[in-house]
Amino acid sequence: MLKRLWETCCSLKLAIYLASAATLLLMGGSLLIPFNAHVFGSMDRLALGTWLDQFAANSLEKTWWFYLAAVIMLLFGLNTLCCFIDWLVNIRARWRKSGEYLLHLGVILVLIAYTWGNIAGWRHNGLQCQIGGVTPLTKWPGHFIRVDNFEPVFTGQGPPQDMISDITILEGDRVLHQGRVQINQPFLDGGLVVTPVSFGRQPSGYRVRLADFRRVDFKTNTQIRLNHGGTLRVLRFLPDARRQANGEIFYRSNQLGNPAFELQYTHPNGDNWRGWHFLRQALPKELVGRGLRLRPEAPLFDSYSSLTINYDPGAPLAAVGSGLMTAGVLLALLSFYRKRQRQDRPEV
Repeated sequence: MLKRLWETCCSLKLAIYLASAATLLLMGGSLLIPFNAHVFGSMDRLALGTWLDQFAANSLEKTWWFYLAAVIMLLFGLNTLCCFIDWLVNIRARWRKSGEYLLHLGVILVLIAYTWGNIAGWRHNGLQCQIGGVTPLTKWPGHFIRVDNFEPVFTGQGPPQDMISDITILEGDRVLHQGRVQINQPFLDGGLVVTPVSFGRQPSGYRVRLADFRRVDFKTNTQIRLNHGGTLRVLRFLPDARRQANGEIFYRSNQLGNPAFELQYTHPNGDNWRGWHFLRQALPKELVGRGLRLRPEAPLFDSYSSLTINYDPGAPLAAVGSGLMTAGVLLALLSFYRKRQRQDRPEV
C-alpha cells in the first residue's frame, strides 16, 4: 500500500496531470481579469499575500480558480520533491540522470522561494521621498530611506531619459545600504529592490514677510525669534485644509488649495498660544494682539523622487533554484548528445 502510494507520488503521469490542470486553470481564470479590475487591478502592485487578504478573500466567486491553481502547484511541487528524494535513494543506479533531477530541485526551490516571498515580503509603491529628507518604511518598522541626491536626465522635450537617485537605507540611525537607483539599474541587495517611478514637486510652506520686514521661509519645524523676546514655531503645514464645524482641521489634499499653518507662540513670561492660521483668512487675533504680522509672498516647494521599494526574502533562494535549473538543463543536453553519439540506451 505504502509502496504504491510512493510510486504514485513519484509518477511522471501525475506531474503531467498536475501541470496541465494548473495551466488550464490559470489560462481560464485569466480571462476574468480584464472584466474585474476592482478585484485584480492591484495584483501587480501588492505582495501576493496582501492581495489575497484584502481582495481575493472578499471575492471568492471570482478568485476560486486562483486558490485551486495554487493548491495544484503545491501538489506539483510535492510530486517533484518525491521524485528528487527517490533519485537520491537510488543515485548509484540513476546518476546519469543528474541533469533532470537538478532541474527538479531547482523547481522545488523556486516554488518555496515564491511562496516564502509572497507571505513574508512587502511592497511600497510610488513612495514620495523628499530630497535630503528621511522617509519611514512603514511596512518595515524601524527602517527608513533617504534620498541624498536626485538628478533627472533630459535629452529634449518629453519624459526624462533617466532618473538618478542616490539613496541610503537606514535602520534607526545606522546605515544599512547605500547605492544608486536608475531606470534600468535598480538597487538590489538580497531581497531588497528599489526602482524609480517618477519625480515632482510638492508644496512645503510659504515665504512670508514679518512686521520687521524680515523674509522667512515658513515650513514645518521653522522656529523664529521675535524682537520682543517671543518665539514663533511652525508645528505643521497643510497645503489644502478645511476647518470642520466642530473646530477640527481636516486635511484634504497635497495640492495648494486652502493652505494652513499650525503655529505655537511662546514667551519667557509664560504668555503662550497655539492654534491654526489659514492664509486666506486674517491672522488670529491672539497673534495680532502680541504684535505679530505675517504677509504671505510665495509658496515653497520641495522636490521629491518617487520610488517603489520591494522586499522579497525568497529572492536569493529563487536565484539558487534558477541556477540549478540552468545547470540541470545543460547537463541533460550534454548527457543526451553524448548518449546518442555512443548509441547508449540505458534502461534507467
